[in-house]
Amino acid sequence: MMIFLLVPGRVRVAVRLRPRSGEEMIADADFADCVELQPEVKRLKLRKNNWDTDTFEFDDVLTEYASQKRVYEVVAKPVVEGVLDGYNGTIMAYGQTGTGKTYTLGQLGEEDVADRGIMVRAMEDILAQVSLETDSISVSYLQLYMETVQDLLDPANDNIAIVEDPKSGDVSLPGATLVEIRDQLSFLELLQLGEAHRFAANTKLNTESSRSHAILMVHVRRSLKTSESNGNSHMTKSLKPPLVRKGKLVVVDLAGSERISKSGSEGHTLEEAKSINLSLSALGKCINALAENSSHVLTELGILENNQYHTLSQVELLFLACHLNTNSK
Repeated sequence: MMIFLLVPGRVRVAVRLRPRSGEEMIADADFADCVELQPEVKRLKLRKNNWDTDTFEFDDVLTEYASQKRVYEVVAKPVVEGVLDGYNGTIMAYGQTGTGKTYTLGQLGEEDVADRGIMVRAMEDILAQVSLETDSISVSYLQLYMETVQDLLDPANDNIAIVEDPKSGDVSLPGATLVEIRDQLSFLELLQLGEAHRFAANTKLNTESSRSHAILMVHVRRSLKTSESNGNSHMTKSLKPPLVRKGKLVVVDLAGSERISKSGSEGHTLEEAKSINLSLSALGKCINALAENSSHVLTELGILENNQYHTLSQVELLFLACHLNTNSK
């Protein structure tokens, strides 16, 4: 895997190992573990054979025993706190299909609250910090499928235009459904609705393989009252107009990369896989261009990839969570 660090302190990368299932443990009984995690020094060793290994360093290394709460505190909480302070923050989960990305981000925790994922926990923190009398929270839930942006909250809205302001360079999706959130229950219902409309398929690597990139956008608007002395007496103060602080949290559940020879994809599912792999490659180019502070790469990319570049360039805080497993497949 390739990780690009844009600006020190601005981008953080963590890796999480998914525990093997009972079936995988039986199937892999004759295979030595190819992954060695060293969380104390934040390293991962990938064993290529009995004598050769590659070593990768991360900002955080989360073992298969890390709880959902621990993952949230390490990966997402600093980004959420930044959004509440008026910054734009993005959390992306990347990895091969079947490595637990959707579980990390989108698990609702209906049967066990300890299983709640980053989306649910982030909204809990946001609701706890804002005043609904003066502040507002609004949410859009989208998917990028086969080179089109589609509304997960309104399936009929299946070709949303991406608009870029020529002066500021800001990217927006004016056609997307925007829902105001007043409580946690309404947010959970929104996630359930969106997930039901997301494209998925059964492959040899994953029985519920996501075939689209899901994008949750949370807009937070806070009104902060300020006051200042009028200069005549420290006891007399004039109330200034409320200061409006805006922040945006973007949580991206990337569709998993896959090797066609191992996933067994064919027909339309094969076309989906090609589109997924192509878009993940383009995302890597976008991050690489930002890392090198280069714009000439954009001439080689399509419209969606160009807008990925501009969107990421507006993000003050970015956390990439890489997922993997040790399945021999």
